[in-house]
Amino acid sequence: MSAANAGKQKILCLTDGLPITEITLHRGETGLGFNIRGGTDIPHFKEDTGIFVTRLKEAGAAFRDKRLKEGDKILEVNGHNIQSVTHNEAVQIFITAGETVSMKVQHGAEQHVLKQLEARKKGMSGAVIGAVAVVVLAAAAGGVFLMMKDKQ
Repeated sequence: MSAANAGKQKILCLTDGLPITEITLHRGETGLGFNIRGGTDIPHFKEDTGIFVTRLKEAGAAFRDKRLKEGDKILEVNGHNIQSVTHNEAVQIFITAGETVSMKVQHGAEQHVLKQLEARKKGMSGAVIGAVAVVVLAAAAGGVFLMMKDKQ
């Protein structure tokens, strides 16, 4: 690994193509009021290193505003792209974001990722079944060939 790439994590994303919505929240006395998971160092999904909302706190600005939801993916905070940051970097960006926080989010991103992973899983199991069927058929054909050869 080169010195330039040392410490950089691979960015993975399964939410390309989902609509992006802008939400502005005012922190107020109770704060933004949500928890996040994810980041390049500890992804919420090993296949997607983005930052996901995992919990809304009832007293927080996000809960009162009602637009940000659990399962949303946050792409940007006050113009700062957070798709390629560690978890702690994302937390620091939120802590230092100021009173008014503008975010670009993808609603329902967590559910979208889960559906994609399920589809991949089904596709892989179908491929495995197909490969097993080919092996079984080849073995059966080989057995028939040997039986026919012995009868000659």
